[in-house]
Amino acid sequence: MNIFFPDNIYGGMAQAVYLPFQLLAATVLFESKKSILWLVLLFGVLLVGCRALDLFFTRNIQNELLLLYICFFGSVTLEVFRQIYHADMVTTKIVIAAVCGLLLLGYCGFYIFLTIEFHEPGSFNNLGPGVQAMNDLFYFSYITILTVGYGDITPHTWIAKNATVLVALTAYIYSLVVIATIVGEAVHVRKKSVAATERKS
Repeated sequence: MNIFFPDNIYGGMAQAVYLPFQLLAATVLFESKKSILWLVLLFGVLLVGCRALDLFFTRNIQNELLLLYICFFGSVTLEVFRQIYHADMVTTKIVIAAVCGLLLLGYCGFYIFLTIEFHEPGSFNNLGPGVQAMNDLFYFSYITILTVGYGDITPHTWIAKNATVLVALTAYIYSLVVIATIVGEAVHVRKKSVAATERKS
């Protein structure tokens, strides 16, 4: 979707389009866990409210927005991980969930990097001015979790370097665990199928 809103992925029209879809996805994800669903929906409603306040009032509430985004995407990411881990068998739904988990890690990394840059400007080298800095951090987060490392944007401060290591390490461990889980389940199902066929023979 960011291709359609290249100028400002964090605010304005982009978030007005993204947020309802993200809330709907969270509702479906947590439908079997009503208590957590209400908490996640509360984060979502607060996000919508804060975004509206941010548009209409002069007081800057970026810190509150970032905290809400981290809580919202963090809880969604953890639930996706939990569902993948507890899956009984490998299905298309689980494979799609694994891809979503990786995308969510990128989002979480983006909000962590954004928080660092807001509190300590200049934490990352070669960011564009103003809103472009947020777009660059979004790009940097995904380049980091994919371990591409072009080097066009780099962490400068100690906290930014540590956060980059944390995001990259989390994505790397996630990839290893998810791939191992999916492959392990597929092999287990295959063995059961072969054993059942042999018993019939």
